[in-house]
Amino acid sequence: MRTKTQTIQLNDDQLPILPSEPNAYLTFNIQNGSNELELMGNRTGLLLLAKAALGMAETIREDGFHIHLDDLYGINPHGKSILIRREETSKP
Repeated sequence: MRTKTQTIQLNDDQLPILPSEPNAYLTFNIQNGSNELELMGNRTGLLLLAKAALGMAETIREDGFHIHLDDLYGINPHGKSILIRREETSKP
């Protein structure tokens, strides 16, 4: 098995630093009546999603900070919103 390591840098405000990725593509589908979320993207878009998720998991911020990947990077030409937020407790 091949192992890769992904390093996430945090800025002084403890937020993940996500460099610009001009060729990134990421979108999702939810089928009507389904509980399945299908994520689709190119390699660059999926890596950006992974970095954003890892950065969110590692941040110590607890003030509602979240990331809008589509707004920051224009990675979704379908007008869908891709938001990542950390929440320590699950809601019913």
